[in-house]
Amino acid sequence: MKHYFTRFSLIALITVFALSLAACGKSTNTQPAATASTAPAASQQPAAQANGKITVQDATGTLELPKKPERIVAMEFGFTDILVTLGVQPVGVADDDSPDLLMDSVKAQLKTYKSVGSRYEPNIELIASLKPDLIIADINKHKNAIAQLKGIAPVLVLDDFQADYNQMLKNVGIIAKAVGKEEEGKKRLAEHQAKVDAVKKKLTATNLRVLPAVVNPKGFFAHSDHAYSGSFLAMLGYTDPVKNAAAYPQITLEQLVEANPQVLFLMPTEKETIVKQWETNPLWQKIDAVANKKVYTVERRDWSLSRGFLGSEKILDDVMKNLGQ
Repeated sequence: MKHYFTRFSLIALITVFALSLAACGKSTNTQPAATASTAPAASQQPAAQANGKITVQDATGTLELPKKPERIVAMEFGFTDILVTLGVQPVGVADDDSPDLLMDSVKAQLKTYKSVGSRYEPNIELIASLKPDLIIADINKHKNAIAQLKGIAPVLVLDDFQADYNQMLKNVGIIAKAVGKEEEGKKRLAEHQAKVDAVKKKLTATNLRVLPAVVNPKGFFAHSDHAYSGSFLAMLGYTDPVKNAAAYPQITLEQLVEANPQVLFLMPTEKETIVKQWETNPLWQKIDAVANKKVYTVERRDWSLSRGFLGSEKILDDVMKNLGQ
């Protein structure tokens, strides 16, 4: 009898120990599926999809969405570019109260949306009234509004305003996952890369110093190879003449002469800019781009604002038109 109870107790202890191990294993496994060192077993994937949760890594950490978002507010033109490219319609867009700042190709794919005001000072009450289930914001431009936005809906925080071309590509992947369009994102990336490769083969003369710049009545703002358009041109093989650590350094006419770009792509914000004043200065004619009539005017909304596939593919078109062989 004593032997029976001893055996029974041993079995009971083993059972309790096994259950404890199982419980500990479940409670301590907090690593998100996206960053786990080993892929989940195939039998686990359907269960993960069934609960509808989406986990992504953004510029501030991990964001978990309870389900695929349906009502999205885009706080930057680049985010809108990416969304419509993925076939997703935002309900709200921070368009600076000016739909004309949207690229034509973006507007062609964008249905009815509500303007939520300035990208720098978004209308928080209006955003809340749209009842979004996802807000996509910029880590730099919207840093003072992020806390308020999080009180409305989950916020996907990305580096867009200071992003270069490579960061834009990463943003596409993050947004695609967040909105449940990963496969569409991969397919569109392949199409985009094919377009880039095709143009690069045709650009035989890329040993040029090429500078894109936003110009307004008060200043000349170079877009270095740390900025979106500058880094895109560097990817194509051109050289950044300003060599500045800042993305958008404001430079003087004297500094521009010293940098001496061989090609200028100017993005005016208004019809008359500081360039009109500089054209009366003899120094202007000393710039190789000016002397060789290689100064081109392009749309700021295409080259600077719409940091996405549609924006970069318009840059490809403009480069081919003006510098293609």
